[in-house]
Amino acid sequence: MKLEIRQVQKSFNRTPALLPTDLTLEHGQFTTLLGPSGCGKTTLLRMLAGLEQPDAGAIYADGQCIYSAEKRIDVPTHKRNLGMVFQDFALWPHMTVYENVAFGLRAGKQKSDLRQKVKEALDMVRLKGMEDRYPHQLSGGQQQRVAFARAVAVRPGVILFDEPLSALDAVLREEMRIEMMALVRDMGLTALYVTHDQVEAMSMSDEIVVMEKGRILQKGRPETIYATPSEPFVASFIGKSNWLTPNQSMVRPEYVSWNKINHDDLRYHGVVLSVSYVGERYEVRVQMDGLGVWTAYRNNRVGIGEQVDLYVSPERIHRMNIEGETSFTRNKIAAVN
Repeated sequence: MKLEIRQVQKSFNRTPALLPTDLTLEHGQFTTLLGPSGCGKTTLLRMLAGLEQPDAGAIYADGQCIYSAEKRIDVPTHKRNLGMVFQDFALWPHMTVYENVAFGLRAGKQKSDLRQKVKEALDMVRLKGMEDRYPHQLSGGQQQRVAFARAVAVRPGVILFDEPLSALDAVLREEMRIEMMALVRDMGLTALYVTHDQVEAMSMSDEIVVMEKGRILQKGRPETIYATPSEPFVASFIGKSNWLTPNQSMVRPEYVSWNKINHDDLRYHGVVLSVSYVGERYEVRVQMDGLGVWTAYRNNRVGIGEQVDLYVSPERIHRMNIEGETSFTRNKIAAVN
């Protein structure tokens, strides 16, 4: 299913939660809304699901209008052909696994072949044989699988995820991330995923939509968002940024070298503030002369308080201009030659 959001907006008590927004979700695409708490991403998700009513704008599903403030169209949630997975799983504690998965089918009046549809959904999420268990008898990962099975049992065209992995521990979160991504793609679903976790966004998405203060700042492939952020907030929110000029020119830590490699490399001086061992490398924070704190990576430890020189190739400096457009620059910004 293809979803189109046209000039949708929402305020609560006259405080804007989402400014007029346009967004298209292509069929079969995994799109992530990424941003801090209060940026409008969950509000947008809930309006798509029919759980909140926009103040203005329109929403189309495969060309069919499911919401329009102007035309007074508001298709009920259960008729929008959407599945939703919530942050807290939202399972009925007094119902068995089977009954929880069947609940969405019954609510949507899809009662034909009910048992077969529930069985297929549970098989997909590897919960065969657990039909008679209750939520409290399941692990967190198993409860999440039940929530996912309930969402896909209705055979939706689009599945919406509202921070579904935030309640899980780090190891289980990574495992479920891989499973969920594979299931969505195997089923050919269009997915919209809400998170504030940049790792989830970067690893799962075909397209990332970065939001702040009720507006979309940038959307594109994860590689594009990371390599060429359009605005300072995007650069800072996704990955680590070393700034050469405030809110304008930056370089990623992986492009900072401890030795001069090319004749035109730029040299910057600083003092080591901290060293953290993160497994395959050391993450070093350096107080740079006049440039704030940078992050750089090393294969061996360096002493705290040590005076160091860092080098950057001009080709690796990314510049954001006033209009928000992006480009790489060869300017020797704040360099010590």
